[in-house]
Amino acid sequence: MRGTLETIVGAMFAGKTSELLKRILWAEHQGKKILVIKPKIDNRYSEELISTHNNLSHECFSMINWQEVKLKFIINKSNYEVIFLDEVQFMDSKETIETVEKFLNKGIDVVCSGLDQDSRGKPWETSSLLLGLADKITKIYGFCNVCGLEATKTYRKIEGGSRTQVGAANIYEPRCLQHWEPR
Repeated sequence: MRGTLETIVGAMFAGKTSELLKRILWAEHQGKKILVIKPKIDNRYSEELISTHNNLSHECFSMINWQEVKLKFIINKSNYEVIFLDEVQFMDSKETIETVEKFLNKGIDVVCSGLDQDSRGKPWETSSLLLGLADKITKIYGFCNVCGLEATKTYRKIEGGSRTQVGAANIYEPRCLQHWEPR
């Protein structure tokens, strides 16, 4: 039987990793065999942990690419029942989709989380492709740092820089549509 794909998306500070952690803890409580992976580029808090902005965390494998994962782990249904992916927007689109499809075809469930848009309001390709394949989608909203209303956007406090600029509250904050502008 094919595995299921769940995708959790939203702006920064919406609670995506917290939601992923909730699912990880539930899978562990059920005694499921799991693997947690994130891209190595996300080194804000720790290389060996997925971490929320309020310091909740779980051990993970920090990958450079999918080849590295294939060399380190034997991924089949008897070894892993659920694979959790955090910060999917930073993962290579083509390789991630191909790899996730292989996991699903082996009967392994996949739960992933990441940003759906960058600070300029443009969709992240990997997140968009995973959303298109998802059996279940959870979109999470934060609270606007200006007015407190529902925040759907990530606002970059400093102008310029590359699209991929890993950071936290020092660079980004959640904003509603009224108080957001692309940067």
